[in-house]
Amino acid sequence: MLPAAHAGDATGGAALHLASALEEAGYEAGLYALTVDSGMRDRVRPFADFAPPSADDTTLLHFALPSRLSRVLTECAGRRIVVYHNLTPPELLLPHSPEVARLAAIGRSELEELASSGTVDLAIGVSEFNTADLRRVGFRTTATLPLPMDMSGYDQSPDLLRAAELARGPAPFITVGRIAPNKRLEDFLRTAAYYLRYIEPNAHFLVVGGSRGMEGYLDALLALGERLGLDDRVRFLGRVEHRELIAVYRAAAAYLCTSVHEGFCAPLLEAMHFGVPILARNAAAVPETLGGAGITFDGAQSDVASSGDPASIAETLHALATDDQLRAHLQARGRQRVARFAPQQVASEWLEGLGLGRLGAGSGLGASAE
Repeated sequence: MLPAAHAGDATGGAALHLASALEEAGYEAGLYALTVDSGMRDRVRPFADFAPPSADDTTLLHFALPSRLSRVLTECAGRRIVVYHNLTPPELLLPHSPEVARLAAIGRSELEELASSGTVDLAIGVSEFNTADLRRVGFRTTATLPLPMDMSGYDQSPDLLRAAELARGPAPFITVGRIAPNKRLEDFLRTAAYYLRYIEPNAHFLVVGGSRGMEGYLDALLALGERLGLDDRVRFLGRVEHRELIAVYRAAAAYLCTSVHEGFCAPLLEAMHFGVPILARNAAAVPETLGGAGITFDGAQSDVASSGDPASIAETLHALATDDQLRAHLQARGRQRVARFAPQQVASEWLEGLGLGRLGAGSGLGASAE
């Protein structure tokens, strides 16, 4: 069960890969969502088609936001499992989007209620960071299983217009993901301002990601950009089509992640797939996802005088863009790290973790706990 199935979303992609692995192993697996994008309807059915499970069934709820599916899960017969993709702490969202902060708070309450209900047989985090959160809210039986990342969809030609546009200027520094306060994009802008003033005035910086529900935060970022004197060398592209995103990754000089809270951060693996060296804040699940395939910096606040200040970040970015030996080292580490999340390998781990045996084994249900 999914609250929403959106094309290109890591949560929906993980659910699709897991369902495919179950089917390959000989099980029947149905995917149901309250909201289904048109491009997903050939694989994900509307929740109105969801039939009450029997005692022999296993029901999984992919939890990333509040929905009535939390209550549905507690009423299901058979084995009940929560797959937790994390919730952004409401306090990070409140200053710029009270409505989204309220949804996050409701989601937190729902998660706590699921834990206290005693109806969930297993709670799975897609990172150790997430699993620790599951334990904090009271789930007793937990496991950590990696998010499957299928990169085959990125092995296609980029959008030609976007590629041509990016080829006209220097290789850009990029960050990818939803525009939200936990991404700490003000640090990205301050780093860009330092870089353009003191290192290379002709550099380009791109922010790729939608701002729906976060318009107030985007307005604050644009106002900050004006105060910093930024111009079209620093651009917000918004949400782009898939082939445009491919063009951005192929053109990038380096990836900068300034986020202070991530439950996994799939764009890091996307960047590794394209050989884009990564500099990321050492926070939440980010270092776990990187697995040593990038450089990290400390500093949770944008004004700290530490390795997280704009000057240090900018100078490190410059090294990533110009040091061929460093780039080659990180690219090799990145390829190894991406392979760790290949769907075929991850599927076997999920089947075993769910107590269903290894891929193709077709064994019966069993207990799985951490």
